[in-house]
Amino acid sequence: MTDDEVEKIIWDEFQKRDVIYLDMIGLPNCGVDPDPEDNMTTKQQRIRSNRFSEIMGSQRMKELLCAGEYNPGEDCPPLKISFQDLFRFWWNRCVVQEYVVDEVLEDLFDYFTALMAPPEKKEEGMDMTIDFDKMPLFPPGLEQAA
Repeated sequence: MTDDEVEKIIWDEFQKRDVIYLDMIGLPNCGVDPDPEDNMTTKQQRIRSNRFSEIMGSQRMKELLCAGEYNPGEDCPPLKISFQDLFRFWWNRCVVQEYVVDEVLEDLFDYFTALMAPPEKKEEGMDMTIDFDKMPLFPPGLEQAA
């Protein structure tokens, strides 16, 4: 799937659900006025609920692109677009690649630096071992009752 095809699928989903900018930035379960410039009807008549039930952008995209019925309890629902195509689209159109490369290289550097570090010396601390054989099971005086 090309980046243009991915973008078209996403735009088609926005149009199917009649998602507008205010849905994207508004809170779920809050009113959205789809036409604030309309002076013929009252705001109460125009207002509708947000098209999204989720708060976070990533969750909203899962909700939008979910193949089948969206389940908020499912971390990785099947999507209408493969992750590889989404990732490529993200890489080509959504990020400053140089910044991402710097982050990846920094993470790689940190990973290998940690592997190369000498083992840490364990500090001598309080002895927290317990010898249960030396501990009485019953308080003094109750030993005979048991």
